[in-house]
Amino acid sequence: MARYVEHARTWEFDEDRSRWEQILEVLVARIDSGEWGPKFKISEVKLMEEFGVARPTIRKAMERLRAAGKIYTVPNLGSFVNTPDEASASNSD
Repeated sequence: MARYVEHARTWEFDEDRSRWEQILEVLVARIDSGEWGPKFKISEVKLMEEFGVARPTIRKAMERLRAAGKIYTVPNLGSFVNTPDEASASNSD
């Protein structure tokens, strides 16, 4: 899993795994822990800046979150964290 390096203020990625997978783990942890609550707006631009990666890398992680029912996207508005009930309903389909 990616690790935040405080003194360098950057993320360190494992070389033997895709960056999008490691970013996905961090994002899932933020959602599952409640750090990002229901309806929290997720900014791709901020994630790109935070992790130091290109937009396609962030989008791949976001696609997986969407497929898992963790987030939903509203065209022209952005992506948001699902409520736990919505996430459960998406996973039971």
